[in-house]
Amino acid sequence: MSAQNAAPPVGDGGAAALQQLAGRHATGYRSVGVMVYDILKDAILSGALLPGQKLRQETLAELIGVSRLPVRSALIQLEADGLVEFHERRGAVVKSLSASQAREVYDIRVLLEVEALRLTMAELTDDRVTRLRELGKAADRQQEGADFVDARTEFYAELYDAAQRPVLWEMIEQLRLKVGRYVLGWRLVGDAEHSHTHEQLIEAVASGDVERAVAVLRDHLIGVRDAVLELLEAESVAADAAGPAPRVRVPR
Repeated sequence: MSAQNAAPPVGDGGAAALQQLAGRHATGYRSVGVMVYDILKDAILSGALLPGQKLRQETLAELIGVSRLPVRSALIQLEADGLVEFHERRGAVVKSLSASQAREVYDIRVLLEVEALRLTMAELTDDRVTRLRELGKAADRQQEGADFVDARTEFYAELYDAAQRPVLWEMIEQLRLKVGRYVLGWRLVGDAEHSHTHEQLIEAVASGDVERAVAVLRDHLIGVRDAVLELLEAESVAADAAGPAPRVRVPR
C-alpha cells in the first residue's frame, strides 16, 4: 500500500475496537508494557488497525488508558515482529505486505515447518497425539479474532515442540506474524472445504506416515499462500480505485 493510499489515523470503529481489546486485556498482567503490546498486536491481527494505518502514540495511549512510554515500547517490539514500520515523516504505521514478500514468507515457512514436523514425528508419543487432538479441537471451535490466534498458536507450538526447539519455533512464529492479519483477521473466513484442517493434519501425524503428514502440511500452507496472494491483489486493486477490498475466503 503506497503512502498516498495509506489508511487514516484510528477512526471511530477502530477506536471502539481498540478500547474493547484494552478492556479485555485490563487484568492479569504484571507489566503494563506487555499488556499494551498484546492489545496492539491483537488489534493489528484482528483488522481493527489496518495495513497503512497511522499509529499516533498519543491517540493510542489515550484509547488504551496508559502513558506514551509503554505504547512506544510496544510499537518498537511490533516493528521487530514485522507488524509495524517507522517512517521519518509519517511516524509509525501498520506494515503492509507486498505479494512478493508474502510469497517469500510462505516459501521459507514451508521449509521450516516441514523440518519441524519431521523432527516432531521422529520423537512422537501417544501423549503428544492426545494433546494435539485436544488443541486441534479447541482451535477449530474458534472462527476469528484473538481467541483463534491463541488457540492456533498453542496447537502449532505443541506440534513443533516449541519447548525443545525454541529457536526454530521463534523463527516460525516471526514468519507467521508477518501474514497473520491476512489469515486470522476479521475479514477472512474459512470455507467448509478447509474447516477440518487441524483434524486432517492430526490424523496424518497420528498415522506415523511422515510423508503423508508432510504432504498435508505443505498443501495447507500452499493453499493459504495462494489465498493470501489473492487478497493482496484484491486490496491493491481496491486501493487504486479508492474502494473497499472484497472479502476473500482463506483456508485455515
